[in-house]
Formats: sequence, C-alpha cells, structure tokens
Amino acid sequence: MRRKLILFLLCCGLVITARAQRVIDFKLDGSEQGKSLATYLHELEVSQQARFYFLPEWLDKFSFQESNRGQNLGEALDDFFRGSDLYYVSMYANVVVIVKDPTQALQRREAIQAAIKQNKKIVRYSFGDPGKSARSQIIISGNVVDAKDNEPLFHANIQLGNTTTGTTTDEAGHFSLRLTPGVHVLNISSIDFETKVIDLVAYDHGAINIEMEKAAILLDEVVVNAQAEQELTISRIGEVQLTMKEIKRAPSFLGETDIIKQVQNLPGVTTVGEAASGFNVRGGSVDQNLILFDGLPSFNSSHVFGFFSAFNSEAIQDVSFYRGGIPAEYGGRVSSVLDIRSRDGGFEKWSGSAGIGLVTSHLMVNGPLKKDKTSLAASFRTTYSNWLVNSIRTDYADLRNSSIAFYDGTAKLTHVYNKKTRLSVSSYISKDGFRLTGDTTYQWHSVQVAARVDHQFTPKLSSEFIAGLSTYGYHVLNDEARTASDLSYKITTTVLKAGFHYQQGTHKINFGWQLMHYRFNPGSIRPTSPESNTKDFSLNKQTSIENAFFANDEWSLKDNLFLEAGLRLPLFLSFGPGTINVYEQGLPREISTVTDTLHYGSGEITKGYSGLEPRVSLRWNVGPTASVKFGYNHLYQFLHLVTNSTAVTPVDIWQPSGTYFKPQQGDQVSLGYFKDFKQKNYGVSVETFYKRVKNVLDFKDGAQLILNEHLETDLLQGKAFSYGVETFVSKNNGRLTGSINYTYARAFRVINGPSTRESINQGNKYPANYDQPHVVNVAWKFNLTRRHFFTGNFTYHTGRPITIPLSVFSFENNTVAYFSSRNQYRIPDYHRLDVALVIEGNHRKTQRVKGTWIFSVYNVYARKNPYSVFFKSTGNGVPKAYQLSIIGTVFPSISYNMKF
Repeated sequence: MRRKLILFLLCCGLVITARAQRVIDFKLDGSEQGKSLATYLHELEVSQQARFYFLPEWLDKFSFQESNRGQNLGEALDDFFRGSDLYYVSMYANVVVIVKDPTQALQRREAIQAAIKQNKKIVRYSFGDPGKSARSQIIISGNVVDAKDNEPLFHANIQLGNTTTGTTTDEAGHFSLRLTPGVHVLNISSIDFETKVIDLVAYDHGAINIEMEKAAILLDEVVVNAQAEQELTISRIGEVQLTMKEIKRAPSFLGETDIIKQVQNLPGVTTVGEAASGFNVRGGSVDQNLILFDGLPSFNSSHVFGFFSAFNSEAIQDVSFYRGGIPAEYGGRVSSVLDIRSRDGGFEKWSGSAGIGLVTSHLMVNGPLKKDKTSLAASFRTTYSNWLVNSIRTDYADLRNSSIAFYDGTAKLTHVYNKKTRLSVSSYISKDGFRLTGDTTYQWHSVQVAARVDHQFTPKLSSEFIAGLSTYGYHVLNDEARTASDLSYKITTTVLKAGFHYQQGTHKINFGWQLMHYRFNPGSIRPTSPESNTKDFSLNKQTSIENAFFANDEWSLKDNLFLEAGLRLPLFLSFGPGTINVYEQGLPREISTVTDTLHYGSGEITKGYSGLEPRVSLRWNVGPTASVKFGYNHLYQFLHLVTNSTAVTPVDIWQPSGTYFKPQQGDQVSLGYFKDFKQKNYGVSVETFYKRVKNVLDFKDGAQLILNEHLETDLLQGKAFSYGVETFVSKNNGRLTGSINYTYARAFRVINGPSTRESINQGNKYPANYDQPHVVNVAWKFNLTRRHFFTGNFTYHTGRPITIPLSVFSFENNTVAYFSSRNQYRIPDYHRLDVALVIEGNHRKTQRVKGTWIFSVYNVYARKNPYSVFFKSTGNGVPKAYQLSIIGTVFPSISYNMKF
C-alpha cells in the first residue's frame, strides 16, 4: 500500500510546473518559530504554490525553534529527520515528498547510484543476519591503508552517506564507528586518493580493511579544497591537512617546492619577510611553533636563511598543522604544531622521482627489499647556487666572492611483521654553509634518527612506540689571522614516546607518555690559528628533562555534536653541574649586584616546573553543510629562543627554563563558523581568537647574547597578548579553483619590571616585532587543459614594526642617537605576486616515466619589498635611513620533475 502511495505522489508531481527557486531553498525568517512542521508546510503550499506529500502523523513531534532561524527549509528538514527513519526527496523545484524509510534503503540506493555515476569504486561488506540480530548498536572498525605500499593513512575520513556523521583514522590508520543495525553507505576519502564507497549491510559487529589507490587525475583538487572539506569533518578548530600534490604545483622561489612557504599562506600565519626562517602563528613568536619530523623536534626549518624549506617534499607523506585546537599529545610550544611524517617505501615494486632546477636537484627512490615485508625509501637534495649569488649586484654588499651551499638526505626502512605490527626506522641529515665576501663562514647542521613500532593489540586498541635522537648545532668560522676562531653551539635531544589509541562506541581515546632529554652546549669559542688572539672559552653545559603524561577523548555526544577533551601533565627539570648567581633583592639583575654564587653538582636538580594543560574542542554541526567550532588550549613552553633580531638566524641560541627563566604559559580561546555552499563547490569560514602568554622573553637595549655567562642580566620576561579575526573563502570545483583569506590581528607585549631599567617602553605595551594587522593571501589554479595548469599566489601584509633614531646629540665628543620607544614605527607594506605554468606529462597509468615542467616567476612586478631599514652616518652626525630589500627584482625559474 505504501509503495502505491509513493508512486501516486510521484506521478502527481509530474503535472506541477517547476518554479525558478527550489522550495527547499526557501529561507526561514523566524516567523515560523513555535509552529509545527506540518502546519508550516501547509502554509508554504499556499504562499509558494508548492506541494508537500506526507502523512500528518509522521511530523507530529517536529516544531520550529529559534535555532532554525536563518536556515533554509532543506537544512531544517535535515536537522529534523537526522537520526529518524524519515527522508525527503525534492522531486521538482516546488515538489517535496517525505518518505518513511525504516531500512534506509532509498538513501542507500541514492548514494550508490551517485557513486556509480562518479565512477567511484564500490566494495560490499555484510555482517550478521537481520533475522537473528538483537543488537540496538553495532561497531564497525577497520584499517585504511595505501594500496601501493600498505602504509596506514592518517586522518582519512569515514563519512556516513551524505551526512556529517563519521570519524577519522588515527596514526595507525585505524578507525571505529558506531551504527544502528541495517544498511549503510560509507564514503572513505583521503587527500590525493580516490574516494572509495562501502556498501554495508551490518546487523552485527564487523571489521573491514580498506585499500586506497592514488588518484590518477585530480582536476578539481587544490589544497584549499582539502582544507574546506576537512573543516566540516575534523572536530578540532584550527586543524589543517596539507596535500603534497598541490604544494608541488604552487609557484615557488627558483622552482623549489616549499612546505613552510605554503604554511605561511594559511589564515593567521605570517612571516617577517624574505630571508626569514620560520613563521609566526596568531601573534606568536617563531620559537612558539613545535615542528616535528617523524616525531622528533626540529630546531631549524629552513635552508639558506629561510629561502628553502629544510624538508624535501619528495620524502614527505603527510603534513598536519594545528593552530587552534591542539591535541593533548602535543606539548612544549604555546602557538602551533607542524607535524611532518616521512613516506614509507613501496612494498610491491621500485619507483622513484627526480628533479632538476636552476639552483637545486633532488633524487628519491623507494621500493621493496623483501616484497610485502620490507621496504626502503631514500632521498637526497643539494644545491649549486654559487653562480646565482655571484651574479647578483647590490649597493649593500659585493657578493661576487660569496658562497651558499646546502644538502639534505633522508632514509626510511620499514618492516611489516604481520597485519598487526610494523617497524620503521627513519633518518635525516642536513648541512648548510654560507659565506659573504669577507672572512666569516656560517655553518649549521641537523641530524636525527628515529625508530617507531606500530602495533594493533585488538580491533579497539592500537599503539605506537617512538625512540629517537637528534642534534642541531652551528659553527661560525673566522679566518682573519689575528682573530681566527671557531664559535660553536649544539643541542642534543633524546625522545621516547608511548602512545595508545582506544575506540569504544562513541569514544576515541588517546593516552600515553612522552620524554625529551635535552643536552645543551650553550656556546664555546676556540682559536684556530697560532697567530689568533682569541681566548679559548666555553659556557657551562646544561641538561634538562621534559616529561609528560597525556590523555585525550574524542566523544560523539550526539549525531551533530562532538567534544574533544584532553589533559596533559608536564614536568620539567633542569640539572647540574652548573653555577647560579644570586642578586641583591630590590636591585636590577646586573653583574655589579651579584651577592653570592650557588654551585650544583652533576645530576643535581637546579630547578623544576610542573603544571596542568587542559584542552577542549567542540564541534556542532548546525546542518549538513555548516558547523560551529570552539577551542581552548592551555600550554607550557619550557625552551626559549634567545635572539635580538626580528628574524631567526642559525646563530641564535635556545635557553631552557631555570631559576631566572620561567616557562611560558599560553592560553588561547578560538571560535569559528564553517559552511559549504552548492554541494561543496564553495566554502567559507570565519574564526576569531584571543591568546595570552606569560613569561615571554625580550632583550634589553644593547644586549649581548652570544657567550654571555650572565644571560639573565640582558633578558627580561613579561606578557604577550594577541587577538584577531581570520576569514577564508574558497572555490573548490571547476576549471578555476582557488581561495582568498584575510586576517586582521594584533600582537603586543608588556615588559613591566620593578624598575625602569628592567622594563621596556616604560612598562607600557608595545607591538611585537611580527605585529602585522592586515594580511591578505590569494591563491588560484586555472586548468588550461587536463595537463596544463596556470597557478598563482598574491600576498600582502602590513609592514612590521621597527625602532628608529629620532635625533642625535653630542656627548663628550661622541655622537649619541636618541631612539624611539620600542617598535613604534613601521617599514613599508609588503606585497608580492608569483605565477607558474605547470605542464604535466601523460596521465596514463602504463606510462613508465611521467615528467612535469614548472615555469614560475617569483615577484612578478619586481617589488622592492623592504626587509629592514638601517641607518648610516652621513658625516654630519645625522644618520640617514636606507631600505634593505633581499629580493628586489623579478626571479624567473624553470624546473623539471619526473617520476619513474
């Protein structure tokens, strides 16, 4: 009888004329509040000449609330029917049929037919017998892996039909999803992979293994597309997954793919300019970003003073960036986390990639040492850029006899013991050398080795264990005979981690323990020639331990409400041997006020800090295409970057917390709204944040930081706070795709000590070095053909603050400059346009060698963007201002990359 009723209603719909606007797009203005759904639909039939077909008793329990104001009718119906057995079909613009579908057969059929039309791969699974099932809830768990090399896919999305209900995989590629018994359709998606559809008939618990294949052609995919879709499905605010495929297609300096540059184009992320290593996130300093490579911290993220990323893109599997809701497993920094994971080698066959550009070349090979069991991935990258540096002519310096060199390499060995256990050992090495015309050479290096074991104890419980060692250090070599010397610095970090992932019903629980052991050689200098008058000198070595326990629970409170709550318990200890000066109370910390010296033996605790770090993230799906997110973080940072320059340099030093350097404590609150339009063709988001950090370091005027035995006399601690609004608009499909983001944000500091000599700017607030109120980034990709792409980036941001001399006066026959208050003036604004033409080779899977040409132009209109302003004496005692531009001209480049 019901089938006949539905057929009759459908036939009636054929004779009704379609209107220009669909009735389900009709906007709710609040006048419907308090009315029953059935009553309101009858009113619409009169006012909009529409037809709704349903049985009145089906809609008795539904009525409009204040939360429905602003929705369209379709969104309201989705909210009403979510979790019920009702379903609506929009037959024509003004015809809607409401169907009672207890087995969800119609929804399933519609989803399967849509998948077939889109050529998506469909896999069928069946668990249990509908006649024998007595369960009200079932659990479907499984693993998602790369079909080519069996590598687990982290953060793959498992979505229930066309709803926002679903989950994501953990680091081991594992997931668990609670469902009602019946028929379902699961959409499995991951960046750079073809979507797979699971046709599921489940009346009992079951486990499925999903192998994902790389997408051969992704005409509509861009990094902003991946971000837009994930903003609705990832529960944490401020989390972004970056796709390596589109990073490689973006315009780049001298054709070199750069992860860090792409991070800098995200909302809320800035940099102080060219030749600036690192990035600033939501008003935070560079040292407040935790950069991990295979679980080990990286203290230098770039080559050649920020021009190139320290990480070869060919060796990277995935990149996760957190600027808001930071999970409890991450700690030690108060602004953001950039988690980079290297790729495993293939388990089926050998393959590789290579590329050559104007200044760099790279090679990557990977394949099985033992098929299906053991694989190797190795990469190497180097530069030959001296010819370019020597050809540059500038009024600031003669670079004809300068040199720049770097190389980096990675290797990763992976062994699969069985379906439950996997071992991987990865290594990374890099070295840089830089020498301007003169006698000084700068060298810095990084080395790390990490071992990781992933093990699946049960379908619900998985784990990973990490042990690693990393070193970072630099040398400054002076070759002038009378002062010949070697200034060196080094950090050695030992890392241990045990993490566990447990999924039970609507809960996804992560918990574990981490330990980082730091050994600092804070600086030493030695003469390197018999004629040198440099004295041999070394600062006392320092040892610290950062230990933490963490627990995190992702919890589906309702079908449209998701909560993530976490707690981290850090403990930081600094050890001897060492000496600590005691200063006279009530007086500034200066060498003249030292009253005593405390001596600590080897292994003796000199200072300890502990605390609690609560984390909360909340996601509320207000419709099938929109969500509201909230996040709060409280974090500790126990290491401080000591620098008196705006941009990080390789010769800066890291200082552990201790007697006179308290750990930084950061609190951040963020709130955002995210929405997709027109079947995810367009996306928009708005996020606002407020961040406060205690115990930030800043330097006194005239501070000497290198080889300073009394560092606490030249540094001050105070407060920092920042706030802002980030907007993001994207177009995700079609020949032209792209995004625009605009950020308004402010970042201030307050250093208000007990005396004027221990304060900055008389204790009043002043802009941070990286305070840039207005930032705009535009990115686009235009598909000229299936293999030809025109891409581009435009960036603009307000000039950063500087301190300048306001006047000069003579004192005892010396000219003395009188400077402004800290950071009260700004250099000119920064803006730059980059474009690239990407020509990809044949997309056929049978093609053995696939090549890609990239023709890019950096700084298209040759903008002389200021990096800094410096002052020179003119001979009459009045300093004259000069603007320094690192790249003040257009830079074209060409590169060729191939896969084999």
